[in-house]
Amino acid sequence: MLRASIRATKTNITIVQLKIGAQIKMQRRGANHLLRYIDIHDSLYIWLPNMNIREEHRMKNIADIGNGKRNQMLEEDSAIHNWYQFILGYPPHLVKYYLNEFNIQQGDIVLDPFCGTGTTLVECLKNNIKSIGIEPNPIACFASRVKITITLDPNELRNYLGFILNSSKLSFKHLGIKDDYFIVDEPKTKKHIVLIKSIPGLNEEKWKVVPTGFISKKPLVKVLIIKEVINQIEDTRIKDFFKLSLANLIVKRAGNIAFGPEIGRTAPKEDIEALNYYFSQSNRMIADLEKFKHNDTKAMIINGDSRNLDHYLDNKLLGKINFIITSPPYPNEKDYTRSTRLESVILDFINSKDDVREVKTNLLRSNSRTIYVTDTDGECIKGFDRICKIADEIEKKRLQLKKNSGFEKLYHKIVRHYFGGMYLHLKSLKPYLAKNAKLAYVVGDQMSFFRVYIPTAELLAEVAESLGYRLVKIELWRTRLATVTKQQINENVLVLENL
Repeated sequence: MLRASIRATKTNITIVQLKIGAQIKMQRRGANHLLRYIDIHDSLYIWLPNMNIREEHRMKNIADIGNGKRNQMLEEDSAIHNWYQFILGYPPHLVKYYLNEFNIQQGDIVLDPFCGTGTTLVECLKNNIKSIGIEPNPIACFASRVKITITLDPNELRNYLGFILNSSKLSFKHLGIKDDYFIVDEPKTKKHIVLIKSIPGLNEEKWKVVPTGFISKKPLVKVLIIKEVINQIEDTRIKDFFKLSLANLIVKRAGNIAFGPEIGRTAPKEDIEALNYYFSQSNRMIADLEKFKHNDTKAMIINGDSRNLDHYLDNKLLGKINFIITSPPYPNEKDYTRSTRLESVILDFINSKDDVREVKTNLLRSNSRTIYVTDTDGECIKGFDRICKIADEIEKKRLQLKKNSGFEKLYHKIVRHYFGGMYLHLKSLKPYLAKNAKLAYVVGDQMSFFRVYIPTAELLAEVAESLGYRLVKIELWRTRLATVTKQQINENVLVLENL
């Protein structure tokens, strides 16, 4: 019989993975506990139902999730994550899978160098694991920072929510703006109500970077009034909490936008019920905080470029990072800054075309809108024959097809700069990794450039091995439909070890 040593605290994931045929017995405080198990291929995933852990922390059997829903967030995982999401991110249950797969413990440090809106950081926070995130997109970085700030007082937040609602309602009435606002249990406030006396607007520079038709006049006015009220709050952490709730309102209700997964324009909304939705969303966020307010695990988010980690990470972290769970952008034609452009402009993270360019210069070169004549990342992969051959094939196809747009002429450069940028990332990361650190990179194969196949995980494995990493495995996460070819292509998890 195999005796298992399993950590048993109130917040740990109490799951172990064993080869089939193993028998397990666990003793806790002198008592035997019944174990339930499920057979997944050649392993057993075992959990302990009698332990004092929250139900939402139990690991979902990923084998039970169909391919079409595998990248969707499960309802039981939604707390905090659904405050504001990046449509092209991965789901919390994938992070939980690798927290278990790598046997990550409370003393470990997890880094997500492409953290987006903080999925890895939030899951680490829920499980009392230290984490660090790096993200160049300012509003995604902002969202991550708010999500890991879970020590705010829920009662104080309700007080401020009452202030925002009453001030906005008064301002709407003063400005002759109709909003069907009806809340049975309206939060009370001790704060002095403010009146916004004139209708706010966006200046000309801002309008230049908002895609045409992404928001209609009446919804925009309501959003800007609520924003002005929020800006009266002096406590930055509380102000940011409610700004993130407003970002959710902009994306889910006010904007004429939808994702599929590309962002697109929908039929214009003449008007919206702003305050009802804002109250409901803010109230859900406060309720989520109450669930996790006792978690005091350290988490940190840095606004920066992961190709140059030595510019951002403290020297005290050299040799100390134990695990990476992340998903970098894929080499395709998706402009990641456009997906968050509307809320970035309205909430003042982007104010001009120069701001857009500054954000893009800190991004991994994954699409033609982030390629600049001064870029040199591609120089790093001149010795990688497979990458160079794919880039050359793309350019050859372009010439054969007589495709001469400015964007199409950059396709072969995207491949070179993308893998060159990942080379720089993995190189700058290595000194900060502990010996035998484990890394999980979620990456998708691509056929976006004249249908030339790019096996992203395989090519990144070659790059990593050249820098002294060991390829552990490439795991199929799911298949997805290629936008251009309508073929199913793989999305994989590249698992590496630092030697």
